[in-house]
Amino acid sequence: MLSLALGALLIGALFAALQLQNSAKNLTKDQADSPRTTLQAGALSALFIALSALAELLLTQTGSDIETLQRMLANLAYYAALPLLATAMLVSARNAHWERPAWGRWLIGLFALFELLRRMEHGELYTQVVAVFVSAALLFAALLTHEKRLRGVTLIASINMAIALLLTGPGALLPNPLDDNDYLYPLLLAGALPLIASAIKQTVLFNLQKNR
Repeated sequence: MLSLALGALLIGALFAALQLQNSAKNLTKDQADSPRTTLQAGALSALFIALSALAELLLTQTGSDIETLQRMLANLAYYAALPLLATAMLVSARNAHWERPAWGRWLIGLFALFELLRRMEHGELYTQVVAVFVSAALLFAALLTHEKRLRGVTLIASINMAIALLLTGPGALLPNPLDDNDYLYPLLLAGALPLIASAIKQTVLFNLQKNR
């Protein structure tokens, strides 16, 4: 069952990445570059998650090198990709897009923060902080969305992600009655990613049309 859930996550993440990247490509040259960068940041986040799922599926051999690679990709997906994706949703909802260098600095900052807290032996606490931050950022983005249809999509995606992170993920805050079912987290994540990608894409396009 776990393999099926990881396969679903791989497909969902790749679909989300392609959806966002194609939307970025379809923006015309006369439009601002910042919305395109937001879409590309979201696509990169989904791609990181897809790589982690692919590694879990394919790297089934035992060995310290294999385990280290899997752990690195899992950390990339959780501590960098998820906050990056939540940020893309938030800035698109606010219609206050970042420039490309700002996204690069934010990504580097996420790497540095994870490594700092890991060395300080606060890794478990930071895992829970990431779960809360991502869930709160997505829910806040839904509240900032004024258009009713977009708000519905964003809210559904946010609730799905919050359930995945706060109940079944590595940083779960609440006891999960189905704790022994390790397929639930990738399965819920697989459902949330395409919804979040769709919400980011539709919000960016709606704001661009409104600003014309």
